[in-house]
Amino acid sequence: LLSHFLFRVPPNPVNAPMVFATSAAATHVAVVGLHSRHRPLNPRANHAAQRLIHRRRNVIASAAAAADIDEAAADDVMAIFSPSKINLFLRIVRRRDDGFHDLASLFHVIDLGDDMKFSKSSSASRDTLVCADETIPLDASNLVIKALDLFRAKTGVEQFFWVELVKKVPHGAGLGGGSGNAATALWAANELCGRPATEEQLLEWSADIGSDISVFFSTGAAFCTGRGEIVDDVEPPLPLSTPILLVKPNIGLSTPQIFKALDLEGRSTADPLELLKRIKGEGCADDICVNDLEAPAFSELPELLALKEKLKAAGEGKGVVAVFMSGSGSTIVQVGSDEVPDFVLEDSDLFRAPARLITRQKGEWYKPSEFLQRV
Repeated sequence: LLSHFLFRVPPNPVNAPMVFATSAAATHVAVVGLHSRHRPLNPRANHAAQRLIHRRRNVIASAAAAADIDEAAADDVMAIFSPSKINLFLRIVRRRDDGFHDLASLFHVIDLGDDMKFSKSSSASRDTLVCADETIPLDASNLVIKALDLFRAKTGVEQFFWVELVKKVPHGAGLGGGSGNAATALWAANELCGRPATEEQLLEWSADIGSDISVFFSTGAAFCTGRGEIVDDVEPPLPLSTPILLVKPNIGLSTPQIFKALDLEGRSTADPLELLKRIKGEGCADDICVNDLEAPAFSELPELLALKEKLKAAGEGKGVVAVFMSGSGSTIVQVGSDEVPDFVLEDSDLFRAPARLITRQKGEWYKPSEFLQRV
């Protein structure tokens, strides 16, 4: 879950990649040009300069990268969507003796996500991870590489992989973007290797590298307990067409930092099972979509509380039924309307994106909603 996170498109021939070598023997990393399918509604003023920097890097490195792209079998590339999630409510049950926290939360997978491509690599010793976002670690600390290492360790399969990651989900957002990448990597590796593991095994193994990776092996809506690794599928509590707006300041929050600031005496007293019952019958409301991590997050970042209150005020009479923080922040979720308030439109430092709830069938992976494909 949230306690102390560990923390499709063919390659663009114009944006050839830049290659870097790392000290980790099992990992080779590269950077490629950025593709964009889901764009935030607020392009920053410096985006043009950033794109120019990326373009220059890519042109300079094109010749050096060609050999590494050849590692991936071009006719056997799997393009796959890597979703994120929101917590419709989040209760902290207790602090455990091992320093972690037992939680009870209703997760739902959403269609704000990253694009990933996977292929078997010809390398017998290293994975290749490519990404244009320079803030993303590309060595063995990345959850994608951890997931591929885990897959090999658990299955005994000695295959290495080539992976391209195109980031759309912001960091430090409480949306589980990195965990979604890890789950997607486990799923894709298993598919490319002929399904040596069951979905149940992938869910169980994923807890070894992160507390909230497991939820992505649900069917989309899940009541999660323990550290988040105990996943019970539930029926979606809201219509999948429910409009949602995600708003995030350009400051992220550290999950360990938020838990350190947590005052257990200040938690909600609501019974998680009662919250689950109510949201199924009544839908979202501010007194149902509780999050015990809001108080410490707001104490660490008072701007978040101000953002939440401004969204609530702006949404009055416009169909907004609940406004709350997802996970350990710093994303504030507005349910009932995806209309962007004027004050958000005027602030270029705020990330904002419409979203919808999504589900999947067993044996299949998540796909973007029809709504997102129209945006």
